[in-house]
Formats: sequence, structure tokens, C-alpha cells
Amino acid sequence: MQSLYRAISYGFYPGSMAVLGLGIAHFNSPVSVLVWTIFLCGIVVLPLLALFLFMRLGKVSDIFIFQREQRHGLYALGVVFSALSGWFIFCENATYAAVWSMCNMVVLFLLLIINFMGYKISAHIAGAAGLLGWVICLQPIGWAFFITLLMVILVYVARKGLSAHSHFELIIGFCLGLFVTFALACLLLSHYGISCSLI
Repeated sequence: MQSLYRAISYGFYPGSMAVLGLGIAHFNSPVSVLVWTIFLCGIVVLPLLALFLFMRLGKVSDIFIFQREQRHGLYALGVVFSALSGWFIFCENATYAAVWSMCNMVVLFLLLIINFMGYKISAHIAGAAGLLGWVICLQPIGWAFFITLLMVILVYVARKGLSAHSHFELIIGFCLGLFVTFALACLLLSHYGISCSLI
């Protein structure tokens, strides 16, 4: 069972949720190859390279980073890479991709602040719940909602099963990802004259 939990954690980490969110954005407005490349580098490739570099240098002992003090540098790098990718996407003005990128940046930045304050919440569940908030914002309740909800449940069970987080840390992460993403996405899309599905 632990192997299954680890596989879920590897598959449904915040970077993969971010990529799925960009895929959903692609169905609403064209997303160029440049945007895909920048987004993948800023959200997935560069943070993973930073993680492996930290592991190589002996700064991080495990890919799941159980020790809170080991998270600071990686979270900060993650915010920087995400911010850079988001800035480039806003420059190209691919509306849905830009909004989704901004939502990712804000949630990650809030996670960073909370982490520096000495608290611990689940980035995994925040990323999955953020994708759920994005789906709810863009589409009526349907198959995408139920598939995303299933992913959130799997991530919750896996992170708890690995003893990586308490129920409280997972619930706070879920609320942060879901409500911040939904509220911010609705706010930014309304700026472009686009209404959310539930509003």
C-alpha cells in the first residue's frame, strides 16, 4: 500500500496539477508552443532540477522532504521559477493560461509564507484542490469535476497514508488551494469580461 501511496504522490504532485490546469486552459483559448514550453520549464522542469541538485548537494535527504527546515530553499526557488514563467505568459497575454499561472503563483507564494512562519501544510493537496477550483470556475459540474475530485481524494489518502501530513494540514491545504484559486480565477477572468460558471 505504501508503494501505491508513493506512486500517487509522484504522479499527482503540484507540477503535474499545474500542467493539467494549463491543458484545461488550452480548451478555452489557444495556448502557443512558447507558452507550453515556458510553463513546463517554470512549473515542472526547473523546480525538479533544483530538487535533484539539492539532493546531490546533501541539502535534501528525501524527495518527499519530510523535514520542514529543508523545504525553505526549494519553496523559494519554486516561487521564483513559477513567477518567471507566469510573467512571460502574461507578456504573451494568453488569457486563460495567464490566469491559471497567476493562481498557481499566488497559492505557492502563500504556501511559502506559511512555511517560513514555521507551519506545515500539504502542497500536494493544495495543488490538487487548486485544479479543482479551476475546473469549477471554468466548467459546469460534469465529468471534469468528478475526475478532479477523485484525484483530490487520492492525493489526500496517499499523503495521510504516508504520514506526511495530519488531517488538519491536509484540510488547510485543501481550503487554500480550492478557495484561493477559485476566487482569484473568477476575479482575473472578470477583468477580461469572462464570467465564472458558478457566478
